[in-house]
Amino acid sequence: MTNGKVPDPDIRDVEAARGGDTQAFSQLLKRLEQRVFRFILRHSLSNEDAQDLTQETFLEVYRNLDHFHGNSKFSTWVLGISRHLVLNHINRSSSFRFAIVDDADLTQIADEGNDPHDACQREARLTILKHGIQKHLSPEWREALVLVCLEGLSYREAARLLEIPEATVKTRVFRARKALRAGLTSEGHSELFTFDSP
Repeated sequence: MTNGKVPDPDIRDVEAARGGDTQAFSQLLKRLEQRVFRFILRHSLSNEDAQDLTQETFLEVYRNLDHFHGNSKFSTWVLGISRHLVLNHINRSSSFRFAIVDDADLTQIADEGNDPHDACQREARLTILKHGIQKHLSPEWREALVLVCLEGLSYREAARLLEIPEATVKTRVFRARKALRAGLTSEGHSELFTFDSP
């Protein structure tokens, strides 16, 4: 492409799904469902709420396929829909608290590694990281860090999703990394994680 954008791997299936191809939409669902579920679960919702909101996300995606204009990757657009549903869910629930989800919720997700030792180390890191993110980061810093570092969005994609300037995303990620590093270091866990230097 001449504009420097990375091609969207989902665009063919999006176009086919717009044309009524249910198999193409099923492929999109299959590729993105676990990512959306993990994204929602990282907002500290229960496993049941995350499953419900994942389903709601894909219902909204299906209903609004014609509103996807390709200004971002399709997966980023889908995460934006799930983010809005999560925020609405949190705002509707007067008793909502940012509680740490059960470790079993995240470990249920398929793991590509086969080595039991590596799996145990990954699970330990994940548990410590989850606790650190919840304990040491504000909701704004947490959200920016999750999108950029855990979901792999570019700063530009995260800025579009959060509807804030790209520089603000960079600042929040920088501050989140710094706060998380300080918090984990104070708890004796700094050796488990490597971050870019502040």
